[in-house]
Amino acid sequence: MRKKIIKLYIISLILSLFSFTSYSQEVPQRVFEGVENAPAILNNIDFNDVRNSGTWAKEAIYEVSALGFIKGYGNRVFGRRNNVTKEEAIAMIYRAAGREEEAQRVAVALDSAKANDERERNALNMWSLGYLRLAAEDDLITWQDYEHATALDESEIPEGGFFRRSPATREEVARWMVMALGIQPVYEQQEIFNNFLDWTAADPHKVPYIEAALANNIMSGMGNGYFRPLSSITREQMAQIIKNSSSYIYPLLEYEKKIGTIESIKSSRDYTGGDGIFKNTFAVRNSNGSLHHIVAKFSEGRGSINEHTGSPVRSQYADFIVYKKGAIGDGRLLEEGDRIEYIVSSDEKVKFINVISNTTDTKYIVGKINGIENGTINISKIFDLNYPTVDIESRNFSFNSEGRDVDITYVLSNSIEVYIDGRISGIENIRGGEDAIISLRDNIVTKIKTVDLRFKEQGVVNGIVEENNPHLGYITLYNDSNLDYRTSPLEKINFIKTYSYQNPKEIKVLKNGREGDIEDIEPGDSAYIKLDDDGDIEIISAVDNYMAKYGKIISKRQGSIVVMYDEGIRQILEIDNPLIVLNKRVADYDALKEGDRVKLILNITDRFTQVKQITIDGSGLYISNIYKGIVDGLDEVTGRLVLRNLEVFQNGKWNRTGQKGFYSMELDSESTFVYNDKNIYKDDVKRLFKDREAYIAAREDYGKKEKAVIVSFRNSNDREAAVFDDTILRSTSEGFVLEKEYKNIKYNKGTIIIKDNRLVSANSVTKDDAAYIIASRGYEDGEYYAGIVAINDRFNPDFIDIYRGRIASIERNTSVTVESFSRFDGLNWEFFNTPKTFLITYDTKIVDDTGIIGQRNFLDFGESSFKDRTVYILADGTDAVLITTAPYGNVNVKGEIYQIVADRTVNEEGEELGVQQVHGFTLIDAKEYNPSTFMWEDTKDRIININILNNSIILKNNTVAKASDLKTGDRVRVLKREDSEEGYIIFAE
Repeated sequence: MRKKIIKLYIISLILSLFSFTSYSQEVPQRVFEGVENAPAILNNIDFNDVRNSGTWAKEAIYEVSALGFIKGYGNRVFGRRNNVTKEEAIAMIYRAAGREEEAQRVAVALDSAKANDERERNALNMWSLGYLRLAAEDDLITWQDYEHATALDESEIPEGGFFRRSPATREEVARWMVMALGIQPVYEQQEIFNNFLDWTAADPHKVPYIEAALANNIMSGMGNGYFRPLSSITREQMAQIIKNSSSYIYPLLEYEKKIGTIESIKSSRDYTGGDGIFKNTFAVRNSNGSLHHIVAKFSEGRGSINEHTGSPVRSQYADFIVYKKGAIGDGRLLEEGDRIEYIVSSDEKVKFINVISNTTDTKYIVGKINGIENGTINISKIFDLNYPTVDIESRNFSFNSEGRDVDITYVLSNSIEVYIDGRISGIENIRGGEDAIISLRDNIVTKIKTVDLRFKEQGVVNGIVEENNPHLGYITLYNDSNLDYRTSPLEKINFIKTYSYQNPKEIKVLKNGREGDIEDIEPGDSAYIKLDDDGDIEIISAVDNYMAKYGKIISKRQGSIVVMYDEGIRQILEIDNPLIVLNKRVADYDALKEGDRVKLILNITDRFTQVKQITIDGSGLYISNIYKGIVDGLDEVTGRLVLRNLEVFQNGKWNRTGQKGFYSMELDSESTFVYNDKNIYKDDVKRLFKDREAYIAAREDYGKKEKAVIVSFRNSNDREAAVFDDTILRSTSEGFVLEKEYKNIKYNKGTIIIKDNRLVSANSVTKDDAAYIIASRGYEDGEYYAGIVAINDRFNPDFIDIYRGRIASIERNTSVTVESFSRFDGLNWEFFNTPKTFLITYDTKIVDDTGIIGQRNFLDFGESSFKDRTVYILADGTDAVLITTAPYGNVNVKGEIYQIVADRTVNEEGEELGVQQVHGFTLIDAKEYNPSTFMWEDTKDRIININILNNSIILKNNTVAKASDLKTGDRVRVLKREDSEEGYIIFAE
């Protein structure tokens, strides 16, 4: 009996084991099949001009061709380097947008409406009209463009019209892609303005579409900082652009892109339908952990008969188009362990498979890059990856706690691929501290792709601080990898998370590794927050994202600056009340000038760049003089530039320096030599440019010695034109147009551009800039080429108000009131018979006949009372800037300072100290203003002397100046009394 029970138990156990095995086999979550016409597709896209080529776009060409977005020419020719015509580009884009059938139906309808003798005989031509019609209806092209495109006689199309077979431009493709795919144009230009030098060459109406294409990584630049909006596009470039748009295209087509690893390949046969069906089932472990089956089917039956040859044609039900290691093929290329991307349609068909790598030959890790040196890379490993992508919602990664802080050094492959922010780049652009996916083959790094990590650890959240409000007890974080300026307000709500705290004092706060208070947490900080079981904050650990960057201010606007960093990248920075430092003192925004070299303390996130501090380098390239002379050579012993016939550019004209014979000028450490838009070597100066005329920009060192910064050699065949004293009407990428002369002036590398005494780039030349331009007329083309552009704020007589009146009363240290006053309007006095009060500030300067007096002595009583005295008052609004007792002047004279009259101070031993006490000057070419004729007329002698009093008013560079600020060559206007040599108000223009 016992044996029988044991036997039954064993049988039961065996049955249960079989049952367990049967029901424990994992059921695939989804099952996909190949496409029925795979052999035909494969035959069409196995292009001879792609198969053995080294083109970087091979994967893109095969993918978009397999999906039917781009057709070959036939005979297995893709024509990868051929330019894409306008009609081809529109057709490709509409096919990618899933509107091929619609376009063909429109084409059939249009052609059917024609008379029989006018109908198309070529299917491609007919279908093209359908795409063009859709483009006109969708506003991709205008109806006039459509009329040109459909014209029977292209010779009737006017110049500049729409020729359907002419090459499509990059800016056209950008606009058509963005519009057809439903992408929103971007009107806040960041990518194109910051990264491309030729953005002004683009059609302004297309710029928002170019920006959208760049921001979404659909298109990139052409290299060397150029986008080339008007250049054509090759077919291989178009293939890559369409592949880059897949995140927009696939949803339109109801396609999905999956990623997984082939765990097994099993073959089977099925005879239930008569003919035997052979199956290959690929079990794929998806990145989210689920199991997918993709199945290829083949018929073992005879199939159909070829009507030409009578031979049997094997029926093939479904197979895959597979791209692997640079080759295109079918499912037979797939192996166990292959990591694959597979694109599936809504009817569960696999449209394309790209083999990324195999688990046996490639592995992926994520690490923080510590440094790259001598062909090696050192990283701190964080975790392992199954695939070269970080998806925190999937099971793609496993955290490696032991290796997180362990430094590992790998060798870099000679053919390494580098991607920064999703764009192909060079190894030299990788910066220490960045997180990256590292692809390894035999422990050699073959690919680096930078990533922005976001961990989801149990009980810990992290992100960028959007707002911290200690009063209301909450902090808001956002995930900046999902949030940028293109994100809609509704999407922002989904990505922003708010966390609350009850008592801030109970929260442990760490800021930059040190204990702190909740108030120390600022917007822009990277923060990790530990939550308790109720979701309240226990611990906050935050670090500020400040970093120092160095560069030069290219242009300055109200509330923003454009900076060129030392690494050559440009960026627009919004200025929101940062700390500005000049000469170790706080300065205001006006202290920033174009051309300034600056150190920037920045808080950088993917969402914004916040400027915390700007330190102006006071030792920057402040140009002291611009010279013209004959370069005799370079002194081999001293390394100095040897010049003769030296002239200096002052106030709009060349003046001889008085230097006789040769003059030796030291070279600046950053000096450059330029000729014909090209930099030249120092050795070439002595060898090739002896006796050649050049323009030289010089600056003074701390010892007041001038050094040559730029030496720009002139073309001896070009004739120097008269100096243009004009205003910039508009600026272009190649030059600018003058307002009065209305001449187009071009510039190049050799153009010396000075603004606010700083050496600046051509981007700093803007509309309404007043400039002296020294240009040469090109011998070959007759165009004007700028050698020197000197931009300075011209004297503005209205920068400060000048009043004259009799003092009625003085409120000590507070204000002064005149009983009536006259206001100077530039040449005449306008009288007002009303009192006016001016405020006395700490900066108010008061001067009488003896010199400066203290504000405490500016009284309306006592022996030295100023009551009833007539004074000039220079005012900024109601604030008195300068109060002076200079006499009344009613005569205006002007001219050029020929000589400064000054005394040199000496010490007690009679030694000259070299400090000048300026007390006058001599004017040449003097003219006097005639108020009756409103004209400037020659004075009797045309040379007059002007004396400067202690209480004379001197205005230069739109500020109150000193007598020592006046220089030989300055053009001045003087308000004086008739038959007097005393200058009461001196305007240095």
